[in-house]
Amino acid sequence: MQRSFVHSDSISTKAHGKSGNARAGVSATERTDLRRRLTDAEDNVTDYDCDGDGVDECGSWDYSMSMCRNQYYCGHLYKFPDGTLDKSCRCRRCSGAQYDGTAISDPNLTGQSTEQQLGSMYWGRFKNWADHMDTCTNWLMPRNDTMLQNLLQFARDRGYRVRIGGAAHSAGGIVTDGKDKNAFVISLAEYVAPGDWEFSSKDMPDGSMRATANAGWTQLHLYERVRPLGFFLPAQTAGYFFSLGGIVASSVHGGSYLAGFIHSYVTKMRVMKWDGSIEVIEDEAELKYWRCSFGLLGVMLSIEFQLEQREQMQMYSVERSVANWTSEEFWTFIKQDAEANLPDNLVPADGGVGSKKSWNGEYFIDFINGGDTPTMSVYAQKANSSVDADGDFGIPADIVNNYAKIKNRQVEDGWHGVMSWGEAARRDGAPPIMVMGIDVNDMLSNLENSKTSMARTMSSQALSNIPRLAQKLANKVNDGFFLTHSPAALAAAYFVRPEHAFAAMDFLKTVQQQSIGTNDFVWNLPGEFRFINVQDSAVLQPIEAGVWFNTQMISFADLARNDQAWKKDFMRVEQNWLSALEAKPHMGKLFGFHEAANGEVEPFSPTYSCTIYTAQQKANFEAKRAALDPHGLFASGLGMEFLQECV
Repeated sequence: MQRSFVHSDSISTKAHGKSGNARAGVSATERTDLRRRLTDAEDNVTDYDCDGDGVDECGSWDYSMSMCRNQYYCGHLYKFPDGTLDKSCRCRRCSGAQYDGTAISDPNLTGQSTEQQLGSMYWGRFKNWADHMDTCTNWLMPRNDTMLQNLLQFARDRGYRVRIGGAAHSAGGIVTDGKDKNAFVISLAEYVAPGDWEFSSKDMPDGSMRATANAGWTQLHLYERVRPLGFFLPAQTAGYFFSLGGIVASSVHGGSYLAGFIHSYVTKMRVMKWDGSIEVIEDEAELKYWRCSFGLLGVMLSIEFQLEQREQMQMYSVERSVANWTSEEFWTFIKQDAEANLPDNLVPADGGVGSKKSWNGEYFIDFINGGDTPTMSVYAQKANSSVDADGDFGIPADIVNNYAKIKNRQVEDGWHGVMSWGEAARRDGAPPIMVMGIDVNDMLSNLENSKTSMARTMSSQALSNIPRLAQKLANKVNDGFFLTHSPAALAAAYFVRPEHAFAAMDFLKTVQQQSIGTNDFVWNLPGEFRFINVQDSAVLQPIEAGVWFNTQMISFADLARNDQAWKKDFMRVEQNWLSALEAKPHMGKLFGFHEAANGEVEPFSPTYSCTIYTAQQKANFEAKRAALDPHGLFASGLGMEFLQECV
C-alpha cells in the first residue's frame, strides 16, 4: 500500500508510563509477565485495563501518530456506540476458552517456545502497520528454508493453515483477518535465501538487466544493490517500505505512464509448495498464476525482476493553483505542467498536447483549502534524454554509503522498540511517523472550527512537504522514491478509465468540501491519483490491459468523531465511483464499504469481494490452486473470498 503524506522526519521515541501514552517498546520480560497476569487476573481485565491491576493501559488515541497509544497493549477495536477514537483503543487480548485447542493458543507458536521448538522468531500477534487490521493470529519469522519447511510440516501435522505476510501494508485481511483461529502468519522478514537466490544480477543482450532478490527484502534493499549500477524497476512507487513478495503477490503499482503492476516485470521465482518442496518457475504461463495470487499457491522465496537502465534520473515537483475547477484546467495541468506521457487517443482533448517528457507522476489536489480554485501538485520523474538540460541527474557520488545510512538508521516502531530502519521495514512495514510536530488532542476537543483549521493545515502541509522530501532523497540516492516513512492514514483507491478521471476527482471534491465545518468527520488530506499502463500479466489481475486512471481518497481518522463517521463518507465516495464510473478496487487498500445488518458501515463486504473477478478468472485460478495446494494449507484470508461464487 502506498502512503504519500508525511509531516515530519522525526520519529517519536518518547517513553511513557501507564498513563495510556505511547511507549518506546515492551521487553520480552514484560510480555511474559503480561501473559501471566492476564491468566491470573482474568476476571479483573477490562477493555482498557489489560492486566487487571486497576490501571488502564488503553483508552487513548495518539493524534500525533494517528493510532492508538501504547501499541503493544492497545489496538484500534471499534465497538458500537463508541463516541470517540479514544474509546475504540482497547486491549489486545488473545486468551480465553474460545481459543482453546487452536493455533492462536498453541504454546509452540507463541513467544520463546517458537524459537526453541521451531527455530523461528516470534513477532507477536499479526496486525498491519496502520492498525486497520488487528488480530490474535501468531506471527512467525523463519530464517532459512529448513525452518520454513519445519513450520509447514508443523501446520500440516496439526491441521493448521498458513498465511504469508509481507511488510504488513495491506489494509484488509489479505494476509488474515484473524477469524480463522487455526491459521498463523509466516513472514520472510528474517529469511536469508541460499547463494545467488539472496541476490544476483545478470546483463541481458538488449542492455537491460535482471536481478534476483530475496522476496522478504523491501524495495530499498533491492535498490541498494541495483541503483548504483544505474538500473530501476519499470514502475515507481512513492516509498521503499513494501516487501518484494507482497508487491508481487498483489496489485501494487506506481505512477508510470508506460508501466503497470510491478508483478508484470517478474521473470522467475523460487517458491516453496505446501509439502515443503522447492521449485523454480520460469514459464510465463505459470508465472501468470503466481503473480497477484495473494499467497494462496505457496511461498515466494526469491524473485527475478526485469530492470531498465536510466543513465539520467530527474526527481522534481510542480505545483499550481488552477484558475477554475474545470475539466480543461484539470487536463491542462496533467498534460502541460506535469508533461504526462499519455496516448492522445485514450484521454480527453481537454488541455491540448504537452511535451510528454515525464515518465512517472503522482498527483495531489488540495480541495480542503482551494475550493473551486484548488492547488494541484505532481511529484514526477524524467529519465535519460528527457531530463532538463540545466541539471546534474546522474548517480550521487556517495550513493552506497547513503543507502547504508538510510537502512541502518535507528528508528522506533511504536510496538517492539528500537531497531534499524531496514529491520523495521521488513518486519512490520514503514516505521511510524508523527503527523504533525504538535499534540493536537486538546485542540480537537474544542469547537468544530478547530477541526476545520487542523484539516486545512494537514492538507496544505501534505503538499508543501513533498518537494523537500523529494529533494532530500534526490541528493542522497536519486532513485525516484521520496518516502522513507509513512503515517497511519486511511486509504482507498480505484481504477477507472481515463475519460472518467475528472468526474472521479470532482465527486471527491464535493464530498470533501461538504465535510468542512461539520463535527462528524472532516477530510484532511488531498485527493491523489496516478496513471498506469497495465499489462496482461496475471490470471487474477483486477483490471484488463490498457491505460488506467487510479483515483485515491486518503485521510487521517483523527478528525472523525468515531469510526462510523469516516466510514460513511468513504462509502459515499466509493459507491459513486463504482456505480457511475465502473471503478475496480485496489485490493490492498480499503474497499467494499457496506451497511451491515446492525446498521454499522464496514469495509470488505463478502458480497462485493466475490464480484471483482469474472467467473472464468475464478475457475481458472481455483483449478490451479487446488492442484498446487490440494489440502488447503494456504486457503485462508480475504483472497479466498475473491474466489467465492456470489449468492
